[in-house]
Amino acid sequence: MKKILVMILFAINTYSCTGLSRLLDTSDNNTEPYVAFGYYLYLLSAPGICPTVDLTLEKGINYPLTLSTTNSVIFNISSANNLPPPNENREYVLVITKDSTTNLEFSALRLCNISNSSTTTESPITSTPTEIRYQLYTNDVRTLRNAFYLKLISGNASVTIRQE
Repeated sequence: MKKILVMILFAINTYSCTGLSRLLDTSDNNTEPYVAFGYYLYLLSAPGICPTVDLTLEKGINYPLTLSTTNSVIFNISSANNLPPPNENREYVLVITKDSTTNLEFSALRLCNISNSSTTTESPITSTPTEIRYQLYTNDVRTLRNAFYLKLISGNASVTIRQE
């Protein structure tokens, strides 16, 4: 709500004196521009919608999954016993064990509660025919407002994922 108020005050301040007097003129019956501007401000401040996750990964536990080419498995990372001490960084890795014929797509929707967030396809930090490793960030673990997608492109649908 504070964001909307600040945006409205900013918009009013950017009007010239004539524009401000027109804005305050009640005899003006053409309200369409004002309604459109108000709707625009609402869309800028509207919260995003985080998808419903299928599971939350705990550190060090293997999770067997059966993937699909039509739907992604959606998960997030738990922060329980997983955060670094204050003022210290820690590296986090997502490990996917798979069959050598399996091709996967891993993507992240970080801060999904913000309306302008978007899904990005991630590149692995290392890859062998049977194991793929992806870099995760501290904020991926610190908050549950992230969603990660794992989708089968081709091959064997059985994989195991683990967060280290």
